[in-house]
Amino acid sequence: METTFQDTSVLVTGGCGFIGSHLVESLVAAGANVTVLDNLQAGKWSNLASVSQDVFRIEGDVRDVEMVERCVQKAAPHYVFHLAANASVPGSVKEPLYDFQTNCAGTVNLLNALRGSDKCQKIVLASSGAVYGEPKSFPIYETDTLCPISPYGASKLSAEVEAGLFNTVYGVPVTIARLFNAYGPRMARFVILDFLRKLQKDNTILEVLGNGRQIRDFTYVSDTVNGLLILATRGELSKAYNLSSGTTCSITALAHTILAALSLNNKTEIVYTGQSWIGDAQHWEVSIAQLQSLGYQPKVTLEQGLSQVIEWFFKDERH
Repeated sequence: METTFQDTSVLVTGGCGFIGSHLVESLVAAGANVTVLDNLQAGKWSNLASVSQDVFRIEGDVRDVEMVERCVQKAAPHYVFHLAANASVPGSVKEPLYDFQTNCAGTVNLLNALRGSDKCQKIVLASSGAVYGEPKSFPIYETDTLCPISPYGASKLSAEVEAGLFNTVYGVPVTIARLFNAYGPRMARFVILDFLRKLQKDNTILEVLGNGRQIRDFTYVSDTVNGLLILATRGELSKAYNLSSGTTCSITALAHTILAALSLNNKTEIVYTGQSWIGDAQHWEVSIAQLQSLGYQPKVTLEQGLSQVIEWFFKDERH
């Protein structure tokens, strides 16, 4: 890690989750004093088993104003990584109120609690590519029109707007990371894990939601973490950055890559449902030039990353 967090105080909300737990591990390795806030709805303390003795753990929900204030007072952070969120598009369609309260109101609670801090140097807000909705041109640039097609995308965009206002009005130092399709060990949902679960149950057939022509930008979790760390020290205030691999892949191509890795290419039939879920964007081709200008460079190819995920999946039976 080029920049150092040695002896800094860092608060990670959602630190027991998939991305959060990997981020916490990197911060601990860098010598940071880490406080983790998580409501354990999607995350679990066991995700932090390797660093359990090195972090201060707080179980709580970002929707709880008083709890968030106490957490900020306890952590007294130099840096904050705000990953606590509802991270499910279908979940947001099913429960839009919970999605908004967690993703937008929860963000406001955190920003407000940090409003008077003279110690906090940077807050990195984890947003999402879902704020773009269905882009009309590619690659997607940060300056493109923001038009969400799901409650999740809308709540993330609302959080971004609030972050910008808190920076402008109160001087709260916020930088925004728009994440795209992170994957890796300890992931709890999304298409790669869905495919592996289906193949574990029956490797003669693989059902793909939609038509398989959806285009995605899959980013291995270590690259995602590296991007977040770079934004904490170099990201411009109130500015949004796309954080992805910068490489596209169709869902059908992903399926074939997984089947090849499992030596199932000529043994498994791929079938398509023809229909996906509400709010499922069809095409994400992302420009990461802005983040690359800060020194970010993705290092893990899809084949390398899938190899790591497959090894983890079949070693850990808690799926």
